[in-house]
Amino acid sequence: LRAWLPREIPLITPGIRLSASDDDQKRTMTPKDAITAGADFLVIGRPITRAIDPRSAARSIFESLE
Repeated sequence: LRAWLPREIPLITPGIRLSASDDDQKRTMTPKDAITAGADFLVIGRPITRAIDPRSAARSIFESLE
């Protein structure tokens, strides 16, 4: 999409997972894959909210982008 849309239009990518998971999401991407594909914002819900340690989960996701 980024190739066809002007930069003023942000790309928001839902369905972000750290790895392949067996849940109700049919199409998922890792944070790094989404950024590489041109995403401006990532929607990351369950990988953080359902984690035993949400703070650690968020930190891991952030670190996966470095």
